Amino acid sequence: MEPIVSVSLDPPLASVSCAKSRVLDFSAFIVIAPAAQGLPSTFQLQLWWSANNADWISTNFKPNSTRPSLKICAYEAVSSSGDERSESVLQYSVSFVPPLTSESLQFTARYRLTTTDEWSWCGDVKSNGCIQLVRPLRNRTQSISSVHDLFSDVSGDVEITQVVSEVPDTSVWKVTGASLPSLSEHTRVILGKPVNMVRYMALVRIQHSWMGPRHGLSEFSIDRESFMLLFLRADGLNVCVLPLSNMKNNVVFYLRSESGNVVLEVSNASSSHQTYSAFVGMSKDPLQAVQAAFYSLRATVQTFLPTSTPSISIAEDSMTALEQDDLKVYPVVRSRKVDDQPVAGTWYEQWMDCMGFCTWNSMGIDVSHDKIMEALQILHDNEIRIGLVIIDDGWQQVDANRRLLAFEANAKFPKGLKYTVDAIKEKFPYVKHVAVWHALLGYWHAFSPDGEIAKKYEIVKGSLYNEDAYLVSGNDINRFYDDYYRFLSSSGISVVKADVQMHIYDVEGDDIRKSDIYKKYQDALKLHSIRYFNRRIIYCMAMSPQYYYYSLIQTSYAKATIRNSDDFFPNIPSSHHWHIYCNSMNNTLTSLLHAVPDWDMFMTTIAPYSRMHAASRCFSGGPVYITDNPGFHDIKILSEIQAETIRGTSVSLRPTRMALPVDPYFNLNEKRPLFLSNFYGGAGGFSLVAAFNVGENDQSEFLAPIRRSMFPALSSGGEYVVRSYLSGFTAEFSNSDSSSDDAALMMVKLKSSEWDVFTAAPLAVIKTQFKTIKIGALGVLNKITGAAAIQRQQVVVPVTGRAVLDVDLKVLGLLGIYISDLSAAGGMEAVTKLLITIQGLVMPLSALSTEGNILRIDLESAWRDLDLQSRWSNEVALRIYFT
Repeated sequence: MEPIVSVSLDPPLASVSCAKSRVLDFSAFIVIAPAAQGLPSTFQLQLWWSANNADWISTNFKPNSTRPSLKICAYEAVSSSGDERSESVLQYSVSFVPPLTSESLQFTARYRLTTTDEWSWCGDVKSNGCIQLVRPLRNRTQSISSVHDLFSDVSGDVEITQVVSEVPDTSVWKVTGASLPSLSEHTRVILGKPVNMVRYMALVRIQHSWMGPRHGLSEFSIDRESFMLLFLRADGLNVCVLPLSNMKNNVVFYLRSESGNVVLEVSNASSSHQTYSAFVGMSKDPLQAVQAAFYSLRATVQTFLPTSTPSISIAEDSMTALEQDDLKVYPVVRSRKVDDQPVAGTWYEQWMDCMGFCTWNSMGIDVSHDKIMEALQILHDNEIRIGLVIIDDGWQQVDANRRLLAFEANAKFPKGLKYTVDAIKEKFPYVKHVAVWHALLGYWHAFSPDGEIAKKYEIVKGSLYNEDAYLVSGNDINRFYDDYYRFLSSSGISVVKADVQMHIYDVEGDDIRKSDIYKKYQDALKLHSIRYFNRRIIYCMAMSPQYYYYSLIQTSYAKATIRNSDDFFPNIPSSHHWHIYCNSMNNTLTSLLHAVPDWDMFMTTIAPYSRMHAASRCFSGGPVYITDNPGFHDIKILSEIQAETIRGTSVSLRPTRMALPVDPYFNLNEKRPLFLSNFYGGAGGFSLVAAFNVGENDQSEFLAPIRRSMFPALSSGGEYVVRSYLSGFTAEFSNSDSSSDDAALMMVKLKSSEWDVFTAAPLAVIKTQFKTIKIGALGVLNKITGAAAIQRQQVVVPVTGRAVLDVDLKVLGLLGIYISDLSAAGGMEAVTKLLITIQGLVMPLSALSTEGNILRIDLESAWRDLDLQSRWSNEVALRIYFT
């Protein structure tokens, strides 16, 4: 029997990276079969490398005996009996210094069990890894003094000035030029070829309304106009180019490629010369390079957008100011004086925290009052408490040419829209929000010239896709949206999904262009979404700088939501991995807007993709909503993505920020997992990493290490425990400033469409007279992003007496508390010595269990057995007294 299951390298094969020093460190992870007794003493593992394409050289790996055995986190990592699989991972390592004249190095590896065996190669010729080598510089960023150092042959038609960056340890330059007024020809200026570029990622216009990534290596080449370019240089510096589309002056600005050059392409729809601007950010960190360029761009945008928010009044049925994003109570592990009183907090729930159901994929344009009520009843019967209902396309009155006739719902809603909304909320009182879909121009082909709307508002005629199109004029669009949204609000609608937004830029006609109708529609939509819905609006088919830098960048009001990719297509297998990958890369830019990226709805019954979609939506930081066909639901998936509050509603547990790729240069066809990072809480909060196998090969299987450096925003010197959601495996680590060690904490093994989420939870160190232990809440263990259930945690360490852990939670569920010596102290025997209370009452012993060093507390059963009530608060208060 072959004892070796697989051999993986780190850095991985098929990757391109930059060396951090002249000393190169390689790790190899060898998975040993369950029945194997280890490797024979004759086992050999060699790294093969070639510097500057010279002859290949072999260097022997050696066993890394100082590292503990690593656990493999995989779908099958825990058997039905709860026993860990006996597959083990051996670690090997090698370090060496390549020749000082080397600029790049290719590598692969081979191994054999005995000296008489044939060598087995890892990967093939096409999967060799590559490392770019640089001579060490004391400060690489200071060696770059101008954009001319970043691009060769920069055009003399642009002016370059360095600006002050808002991001520490970054540099930003502003590139400006003049564009001619022209509707048919664009101003094209060559910025130049990126110098020493080894990898790039561009965000391009995939379709007219959607954005997506393009990746490449040393030659810049893209097939679409680009909104952003990010590239890695051989010296390890990252450069972002971000063009600014100035809608005040009708200037639309993109990037293109031409023979390896970055080309600035400007469209000026005004009647005079205009100035265009692009921002170039540089940093050792790729995401900080994007942030530096974006924040400088945003500062410029603020100079030509209105300086004050329009005077408006919020509708009485809108959410209060308590819904704003800046009002949050963050979980922190810290000590306080024993006589301090804990702050009585309340969790402020936002509309997008509600678990949602959308009618689109389940009903399409055949949506009706009866079908909606039937679908919600089936969900209710399955104990699925939906908090948000989105009535998608199909409810409006339209003519045969797909043009809007009137405000009121069509005949499939025989008693009107308000009746349907009232019926939903009366029969299912846990539904807090009902949303409706509409197109920016009314409907797909705008407004009917013969309907009620045409009689009440001024209509102008244009052309859309070679057909006549009738629009509410720019003079009347503000009044139209005021009336329309007042009608929707009075009907009980509290969220809107405004779709087909880029179509307005396809409407042709001299009168329309001269009226500046594009901005007037955006202004009306923004103003009245604030007035009537407190900005509870989803911008859909609006992935374009015309919206990014005009409607979605100002920070003086609540955040909107923006659809972050093309649609979810349940019946196209090739679309599922791309959907997650595309949204991940798009977030590098959209997460910086004053908007929440929305990764779209999904279905729970399209194996093997549903659970991967569910995990990605929970991890994204945006809203989570399903579009299942009524009666066809995966209850297990639904139980993982929604959590029950003590007031009988269901919410999704969203991280604080938006998910970001750990490596934005990751290409879809690379033979390794896609890693995303996220965070929940404030200082001392929870750091999250998700791993997805989005490989295009259905037979793929990837093994990769989970390292400390993947986790964002760890507290300096903090103590942590990382937990795998799927396997439950844990590993402690310290984030010490004095340590450069970035050893693997555990391994993740993923087959096609598989995933896992890793949570790094902060620990408090308690020293008593007899021992030192580390404790901290892990979150709700049976929810994918269960750490986001922790509203507050605090440790009290008195001079004498018992240490106390206070935990406030948003929801009920299976709470995990990590206690470093729990297993050694006897598990449940040790638990019986603790005093645990919920809402001030002693926790029933039947609600407690242990798993290794994790105390598991079934809050649902405790709440039920003790017959607890929510009273004035919407939080669960837990307290544990330690001996």
